[in-house]
Amino acid sequence: MTVCFAVGAPLTTPDTFALVAQDPVEIVRARNQTVERILEASGDSVSDKTREELKEIINGFIDFEELSKRALGRYWDERSEQERKDFVAVFSQLIKNSSVKKLEIYQADRLEYRRPQIRGSAADVTTIAYKDRKQVEIIYKMHKIGNEWRVFDMEIDGASTARNYRDSFYKQIAKTSYAEMYDKLVQRLNEG
Repeated sequence: MTVCFAVGAPLTTPDTFALVAQDPVEIVRARNQTVERILEASGDSVSDKTREELKEIINGFIDFEELSKRALGRYWDERSEQERKDFVAVFSQLIKNSSVKKLEIYQADRLEYRRPQIRGSAADVTTIAYKDRKQVEIIYKMHKIGNEWRVFDMEIDGASTARNYRDSFYKQIAKTSYAEMYDKLVQRLNEG
């Protein structure tokens, strides 16, 4: 289950998240509020242009290279520099595309932000989303790159995005090969 939500705000672009780079909670909050504001303005109909804008905002604070590295696990080191670049490009686009397939999941009745757990250049930001008497816990695993906090994994009700992909990739590679697994990702991207 993928969930990210919030209530109203004046921010509009992923670049705006850099303005609150000192506080990882505010980065998550700003992103969520921006998504909610755009969805409220769109009403029942979300245009293709708005979907593209939402893709960039929803995914604008993700460190796709680090997420890709964690998703490939031990197979990352075996890849050439070009294979890594190709994998990051395809994998990040698949993640971006899937992030706007069910936009209703980005709306909650209430969202609670917990105090971040910061350990040097790493932070965990926990949010609890409440919708129709259900709650979902989302933990954003973040690290600091330069002056910016970036997400490299999300745990949704205990399920790690990177670990779920890694399990899937490991199974596919064990059955066939890295090349075939990668080709399937490219095919999925082209079909989507």
